[in-house]
Amino acid sequence: MFSIPDDHELQSIVETAFGPLLLYARQWNEEDAEDAVQTALLTFFKKFGGGQKAVPENPVGWLFRVVRNEMNLRLRKEKTRRKHEQQYSEVCEPWFISTAETNHDAAILTENLRKLPLENREVIVAKIWGELSFEEIAKLLGTSRSTAHRRYVEGLEQLKNSIR
Repeated sequence: MFSIPDDHELQSIVETAFGPLLLYARQWNEEDAEDAVQTALLTFFKKFGGGQKAVPENPVGWLFRVVRNEMNLRLRKEKTRRKHEQQYSEVCEPWFISTAETNHDAAILTENLRKLPLENREVIVAKIWGELSFEEIAKLLGTSRSTAHRRYVEGLEQLKNSIR
């Protein structure tokens, strides 16, 4: 049986259900739990708010189902993203070609560069392989020369530490 609730009844449903819904969602993924609950509550208000549509007989049960569906959707998206990242990393070419003269392993260097923060990595690549000056790099990145130099030094230090 359905009934059309007033705003006070809707608010009461939300206040009663929020904690249990959050706990329920956290069993799948702590990080997405609050977003999933908020999505469920927004869906609930869009669908039943304003007294235009009758609320299900068990609105909390309905909200649990929406949270479950939302968490499953988020998990499928995350699984798909990881799968695509894995496939890409398997076919991704190293950024460098190893030769006897360079005396470094291209795959290791590529991996270590990828681990650097983007700000440091782009300064290192621009400086070493692009042969840009720090002034040119600063202009490229919209930063100061000293910031570009600091990022370069930090990045080289991080690379040195990762190779040890």
